Amino acid sequence: MRNAKVIIPIIFGVLAGGLGAGIFLWSKQTQTKVPSAVVASPTPTNAPVELTTWNDQAGFTFQYPKDVDINPHDEDKENYAHVEITHKSHPGSVIVWMKDLPAPDLAGWIKKEKRFTGASVLDTTLGGKPAKKILVAGSTKMIVVGAIDGDVLVTVEGELTDSDYWSTIHQKAVDSFVFSQSGIKTGSVPVSSGDWGDSAVTEEEVLE
Repeated sequence: MRNAKVIIPIIFGVLAGGLGAGIFLWSKQTQTKVPSAVVASPTPTNAPVELTTWNDQAGFTFQYPKDVDINPHDEDKENYAHVEITHKSHPGSVIVWMKDLPAPDLAGWIKKEKRFTGASVLDTTLGGKPAKKILVAGSTKMIVVGAIDGDVLVTVEGELTDSDYWSTIHQKAVDSFVFSQSGIKTGSVPVSSGDWGDSAVTEEEVLE
């Protein structure tokens, strides 16, 4: 009887220890098990944007995406070029202007433009010509790059309502900009890009 009293607690101890070890091992396996059904999703990539080239009869070319709307504003008879790029899904625009130079140089032009008050001005190039980059903050952010070609002012202006989108379009237009002619102005009456050619009016004709 004395031996039985000693053996029974030992048996219970062994059983309890084995049960505890089993629970511990089962719990550890459950925590470290990695589901085999989980598959990493591929990261989507944006398809490259197809570009096309605008060849303006006022004497320049630049590139822009094919999925935008482009308006040469043929009704504009006051400027040599007025090419507007828009997109129905992205508020904002990029406009390429060619106008009479309103000041003797770029510094004078920037000083004369009230919208540039307080803007940051950087040196850059446009079509290989010295240019100024003007960064306009405020409710309507703008980035304007301007250069002088002959005796006319050429600017690429971005209205950055949708900043990420139009910053890219503006940069592409500036980087790809090429002056195909120099000193395109032939008289004091500007001609829009859509009417350039037989309808050009010279200074002598105006005086007559």
